[in-house]
Amino acid sequence: MRRQDIRETVYRYIAEQMNCSMQDLHTGETVFIEDATKPEKYIKILSVGDTDIITLSSDMFSDGKRHLDGKSRDELYESHYVFGQTLYYVPDMNQMERLPFIEGYTYELVVADEIRKLYGIKGFDNSLSFDENGNTSTCIVLYAKKDKDIIALAGASYVNSELREVGIDVKKEFRGKKLASLLVRNLTVEILKQGKIPFYSASVTNIASQAVAIRSGYMPLWTDTFGVRDISFCK
Repeated sequence: MRRQDIRETVYRYIAEQMNCSMQDLHTGETVFIEDATKPEKYIKILSVGDTDIITLSSDMFSDGKRHLDGKSRDELYESHYVFGQTLYYVPDMNQMERLPFIEGYTYELVVADEIRKLYGIKGFDNSLSFDENGNTSTCIVLYAKKDKDIIALAGASYVNSELREVGIDVKKEFRGKKLASLLVRNLTVEILKQGKIPFYSASVTNIASQAVAIRSGYMPLWTDTFGVRDISFCK
């Protein structure tokens, strides 16, 4: 898969999320989008390349644009409209070769309906979660076991027909052994073999997760804020 294919697919996805056009994402400027479908007091900022997209609900559009128009990117993300920020990574195709498995553990790749056998597993909320009926959006899992216990698990959830979001959890006592980057890398290779595009996200405050992304062969592509729906207490 080509780097350009990954970027174009991701750009279509984030354009849909921000209710903007593909052209908007390439302006190199700050673009304000009024989205009447969003709930009241909604604002979300997304940055990709040199472009900043700010999507606001109709009731927030005039006020948000008045306060943020002409601001630098740093000023946008330091504004009182921001209550959390996420970094998003995509695979660096120059690095996407399978890594050798670390000795001392056993590994298993689980896909589709087979994942149901993991229902009830605890401690892997970033990579695998089920609803009360045992359903999950996770569609592929690669885990490591020590003896009979799963101690590290990478999973990818369904985003749309083209995209999968990768998450990783490692039990505390097994961290620092390179299991996270190993599982994320090899799971990513499997997803790419299926013709799907994985991406990885990490909070700006989670340095360990960001390090896993880089060690796994991912590179940052875009960042966004939480979609704020009530900022009245900031005024």
